[in-house]
Amino acid sequence: MLGSRLPGGVLLLLGSLWAQGVEVAVAQDKAGAPPAQAVQPSAAAPVPHPVDARTLGMAEALLDYCAKNDAASAAKVRARLKQVTQGAGKQALAAARMSREYRTAHDSEAAFVAKVDARNAHRLCSQSPAEGK
Repeated sequence: MLGSRLPGGVLLLLGSLWAQGVEVAVAQDKAGAPPAQAVQPSAAAPVPHPVDARTLGMAEALLDYCAKNDAASAAKVRARLKQVTQGAGKQALAAARMSREYRTAHDSEAAFVAKVDARNAHRLCSQSPAEGK
């Protein structure tokens, strides 16, 4: 049973990725943002939100790995990436992708997940860290 588990570092790394998305939601709650159902649509263009380049780089590297090794489970990662980029403008995403922070995080995550054995790709791509415990 222990041989089929992902290394603890994988879960820790994925946990930090998922937690960063939670931190954004908590920060919005603390800022007094109204609940989503209470927001009234306006005629003005939406204000783009800043993008965390590190989180974006890690999420996109994981998506690249999952798309190649477990396409069926890559949808979960894609949905998580969509949450990370929700509300961000195209220019903000482009700027984040060109940043050193993005490239460092993307390259580090890509090198890390490349070490995960292909037989564990499904577990890496389909489960959140909380589900893996």
